[in-house]
Amino acid sequence: MFLLRLRSDRPASARTKRLNSRRTPLTLAGAAVLLLGACSGEKSTGPGPVATAIKAQDGNAQTGVVGAALSVPLAVVVTDKDGKTISGARVDWDVGVGSGTALPTRSTADARGIATTVWTLGATAGTARLSAQVNGVTPVVFTATVIAGPPALLVASPEAAYLNVGDTVRVRGSLRDQYGNTIVGQSITYSTLDPTLASVNSTGLVTAVAVGTARVVAEASSRADTVPVTISATGASVCGPIAARVLALGEVFIPPAGSASITTCITSPSAINGEYALTLVSTATSFGTSSPVDVLALGSTGPTIAALTGNANPFAPIGAEFASVSTSVSTSIDAFEAASTALSPVHAAELARRALEHRALTPLVSVARDWLASRTALSRTVPLRPAYAVTAADAKVGDVLRLNVNANVACTNADTKSGRVAAVGTKSIIVSDTDNPTGGYSDTEYAAIAATFDTLVFPMDTTAFGAPSNISSYGKIILFYTRAVNALTPSGAGYTIGGFFFARDLYPKMAKNGLAACAASNESEMFYLLAPDPNGTVNTNKRTKDEVTLLNLTTIAHELQHLINSSRRLYVNTGARPNEETWLDEGLAHVAEELLYFRMTNVTSRQNLGLTDVAGNATRSDQFRNYASQNFSRFYSYLIAPEVNSPYAPNDSLATRGAIWNFLRYAAGRQGAGGEASFLRSLVNSNTTGVANLQNVLSGSQFADYLRDWSVSLIADDFSPTTTAALSQSYIMPSWNFRGIYPGLRFSGGTALGVYPIATRSLLSGSPQRVLLAGGTSSFVRFGIPAGRSATITVSSNGALPPSTLKYALVRLR
Repeated sequence: MFLLRLRSDRPASARTKRLNSRRTPLTLAGAAVLLLGACSGEKSTGPGPVATAIKAQDGNAQTGVVGAALSVPLAVVVTDKDGKTISGARVDWDVGVGSGTALPTRSTADARGIATTVWTLGATAGTARLSAQVNGVTPVVFTATVIAGPPALLVASPEAAYLNVGDTVRVRGSLRDQYGNTIVGQSITYSTLDPTLASVNSTGLVTAVAVGTARVVAEASSRADTVPVTISATGASVCGPIAARVLALGEVFIPPAGSASITTCITSPSAINGEYALTLVSTATSFGTSSPVDVLALGSTGPTIAALTGNANPFAPIGAEFASVSTSVSTSIDAFEAASTALSPVHAAELARRALEHRALTPLVSVARDWLASRTALSRTVPLRPAYAVTAADAKVGDVLRLNVNANVACTNADTKSGRVAAVGTKSIIVSDTDNPTGGYSDTEYAAIAATFDTLVFPMDTTAFGAPSNISSYGKIILFYTRAVNALTPSGAGYTIGGFFFARDLYPKMAKNGLAACAASNESEMFYLLAPDPNGTVNTNKRTKDEVTLLNLTTIAHELQHLINSSRRLYVNTGARPNEETWLDEGLAHVAEELLYFRMTNVTSRQNLGLTDVAGNATRSDQFRNYASQNFSRFYSYLIAPEVNSPYAPNDSLATRGAIWNFLRYAAGRQGAGGEASFLRSLVNSNTTGVANLQNVLSGSQFADYLRDWSVSLIADDFSPTTTAALSQSYIMPSWNFRGIYPGLRFSGGTALGVYPIATRSLLSGSPQRVLLAGGTSSFVRFGIPAGRSATITVSSNGALPPSTLKYALVRLR
């Protein structure tokens, strides 16, 4: 589903409550507009909802220890539209990733309308989330504060130290529970077992006294760890016996793993203060699998370049004025709002609706396939006619169809509307709800929409993803412009729901044996679109024709991918699992939007487009804003928080959508100019879903390497022309110069972003960094090494070797 959000004059504290799902910054009638894509695509299903509200009754905002059950069970009360409690409603308890388990996972409201569960917390300290969901109702989100468990180990860093007499190094101890969570508030004591060789004070500062090997002990809560300190008379290197390596500019180095850590020694060239980055990415296939990572450097400095500003004008030095570049690009990025959308209740609700659809329709897959096979056999002798009696032969302007527009329930509670055929194309039937507001499209305008679909969007999407099924036998897709879509947006909301695809329409009303299947299906390839409403007839929300036309073109490209993906999995590739994972389906749909931008601007996917290319004049700026800035806005949400967001997180957040779009674009680009479409088609025409799908298409273990190399590209590609020229092609994104474009994009308040907004850590000598990485999340650690000097970089996990799912690489940036 697509949502269009208008910028208001409300303060930021109010704006953060608005629905955040997909951003398309536009300029319409002088107002900055934000398009948000919560393309639920397939809405909730199941029995008609009786409940209209659910609220928390007990158990919210508790505090508990990792791995333990909360003392108070969670309880919700379910009510109808009159506020009366209802019994028998099914409540699903959906625990957030890494937040533990609920028992039971599904319960039924009792005679008082109350449903309960017991929440057992997960293994990660911090804030845990759980949502209680009733079909068709906004969920309730419970939170809990999770504290670390009792001490289980103490980890001291560095792993080892090499000093000259008189040198110092600081040993740091960290007390942790059985899951590796840091326990705060515990006093760490330090001592030396060899006081004639080295001394240590109460803060862990070690001073080398004499030649030899001393042992320094960190201790707390009956746990201890020892750091060996090797002391030389003169000339000791911070690297000790580790062989030093000088990295060439743009060289990517993957150090070998040792017995207890990954440790390497890097030396900067004699005349250059080197700039480096360490990329870390968890390739665990589940976002719910978290790995603690400890990073320590000795001999490093902070990054040489304080900010990743990039170079917005490739023909001017950094810091020059961009006089030749249009400054009218505006993506309406709001950093505060972007950061707040990671796991919003709205996104949780969208994801819950998709899950409900999967549960309702998956049992009908075999029925649907048998039904289509029997229809296909019958059509050889008897011409088939869909339920509304329109076929390819007789569909004409003026015909009236009866179509179910219920966006919340799949197979029951049909909300049937009359729709007039307004245009018939070679691949499309444009239908307009007879109850649409006045001031809408004329038949001539609808005919133009059909022509655009037939000649632009349909061939574009089918080339990239494959052709959809043809269950209705007339070879055309219905585009239903209906006020039912307008009605999904409440009056005065800060967003607009722009349209949706609903997989229930691909399923039969009755099985081939005459038994009921999905009785509310429209039995047709179709999707639903926003109708113009210039007078604000529906919920007082005004929608001009120009606004709707612009919005719907991107919506159609997006939703057609969903239709192709869903229908091919159901009827074309009959060995496939029927429903793609939400994050991958949405990522492919956002690629469809990007393909639309390429078509509208007549560029290819391998031109490394920079700011001049997307904003060199007013036309380019408008095209970028209308067709490309949405993906940049979503990807921005990922870049500002890569350690908590992943391309395959099961939360349908803005950041997840941005990350998977960008990863797919990178992976497609790596196939070469002739392999991009084949790569995309392989993902749609696969028998598997999600990470398994990507693993199969990328030959298994290559998926993990792709994630690592993609992470390197995000920090290194286009860092400078000379760096990019030296990089291997595996670390280059051929489509976009993100480092050049982002500084020229503007915040909604009118201020240029000014930087490439990737969040990084600075790795100072002796200051350990601790990162918790879930599956697909990345960390970017930057540091400098003075000219001719050396530094050791150590990566470990709770004093041991990191898991094999951690992929890492070092790259020299300057």
